[in-house]
Amino acid sequence: MYNDTIKVANKIISAEDLFDIFSKMQEKLMYYKKISENEERKNQMLEWRYQTWTFKDSNSSLSFEVDFHDDTNIRFDNYNNFISVFNSRLQEIKSIYVHFYLSYGVQDEDRKRENYRHSISMWIYENKVKIEVSLNSEDRKIDDIYELIKSKVLQAPEKYDKVIKKKSKITTVVGLAIGFIPALIISTILLFVPTIRHIFAMSYVLYPICSLVLAFFIGGLFGSAKLDRYYEKINPEQKYAGYDSNKGRSVYKDDIDRYVETSEILIGKNVDNLRCRKEIMANFEKYKKYIPYELGAMLVLSIITLFLGGI
Repeated sequence: MYNDTIKVANKIISAEDLFDIFSKMQEKLMYYKKISENEERKNQMLEWRYQTWTFKDSNSSLSFEVDFHDDTNIRFDNYNNFISVFNSRLQEIKSIYVHFYLSYGVQDEDRKRENYRHSISMWIYENKVKIEVSLNSEDRKIDDIYELIKSKVLQAPEKYDKVIKKKSKITTVVGLAIGFIPALIISTILLFVPTIRHIFAMSYVLYPICSLVLAFFIGGLFGSAKLDRYYEKINPEQKYAGYDSNKGRSVYKDDIDRYVETSEILIGKNVDNLRCRKEIMANFEKYKKYIPYELGAMLVLSIITLFLGGI
């Protein structure tokens, strides 16, 4: 026998990944049950000593136990019923236990019989997956399921990705791009105040400095809020990082160690997490394109400010 335990850490496992694994299990089970049924019909017409089997099923099965967030639980022995619930109530699912079991006998013309048993168990939660595999090393019938599971895990995107690692940069860029336009408008309106116009004209850096300060301030107030609703679902939990005596308060920071020890399984409360990551990156790519144009506008307005200062 070959036994293996797979613990999934720092990965994002999608519902599509899970569906592919479940489908492969069902496909395999139906394939061999069909062989067993066909051979059973053929052997019914033969005396026992003349019977041969390549697959004599012995209670092979695929079952699911689903826990929901409303504290209800359903066991499924029928794959179609389970998939229907999986597809329609994905946001309500808290955890899934999957048990795939293939048990059968093989008998040749000399009536030599061999028995084989394989099993794969999966404990699927919103923040982790544990997989236990028990395979008969003399038979390779479900190796492809085992390899599929490993490939899904190994090729899954990392949970601690650039969206989390570069959060400060992403929120700053988006906020700055959003805050730049109102900052330039406010700075330009101030030019109509003669005293401020002359102050700006005293140095070529005063107008751009004022615009940048306003852009960061406005962006910090309103710009980052555009991403907060997406980050809220995927942010690491906070951990205590000491006491700041100067500010008179406790300090907390992202618990990255714990974050990478767990995974995101896109069921239940995590259903929209991948979409949130895509929205964050889409906003970042969109707004960072504006900044060169906004800087160019600020440069032009700075030159105009120097000219107007002499008036």
